[in-house]
Amino acid sequence: MGFPSGTVFLIDVDDTLFDNDRFESDLRAFLEERFGTKGRDRYTEIFESLRAEVGYADFLGAAQKFRIDQDQHMQTLSLAFFLRDYPFSMRLYPNALDVVSHLDTMGTTVILSDGDAFFQPHKIDRSGIRKAVRDRIRIYVHKEKMLARIQEEHPAPHYCMIDDKIRILSAMKKEWENRLTTVFVRQGHYARNPDITAQYPDPDIAIDRIGDLLLHRKDAME
Repeated sequence: MGFPSGTVFLIDVDDTLFDNDRFESDLRAFLEERFGTKGRDRYTEIFESLRAEVGYADFLGAAQKFRIDQDQHMQTLSLAFFLRDYPFSMRLYPNALDVVSHLDTMGTTVILSDGDAFFQPHKIDRSGIRKAVRDRIRIYVHKEKMLARIQEEHPAPHYCMIDDKIRILSAMKKEWENRLTTVFVRQGHYARNPDITAQYPDPDIAIDRIGDLLLHRKDAME
């Protein structure tokens, strides 16, 4: 399966380039250290409730609600510093930025992510992803519903979506059909859940880790 000249590679962030499961594990450990198991579980409850409400992971929104829930305890300030100063670049998957550079030799790379208006851009910047894609970043509430805008801003004869969520890949494939190549990265808890993956058609390409894309060469795939 080849990528035509001028392909735009749309790349997800969480559990595709960035190990978000590891980040969430570190966050839970921090919350337990500062607020105990009850505090940790309360933040998680608030976070999951907010995610169901807004449709994406809103760590800062949950932190604000948690602050009020904890009666503005002084320790909630430390949560702000944790989220600001987290070593995001250390949680990139191996070869993640090398893959971005590699794909740029075959087309144009664009980050296409779900997320909030501040923390997700902050993560993308601090991790080094923003520099790697030269500011080509799009963050939406539901990215699979923004295909018309993506086509307008990044017109191309062919697109490739690289994501750990097969639901997203399936929704985009249904819309773009043969104009899109879907690459399913089996990283993170969503991708490794057989009950989720069984609900959707097989992707065009499935890989075990993002670094596997370094094995794909343009001349070998055309």
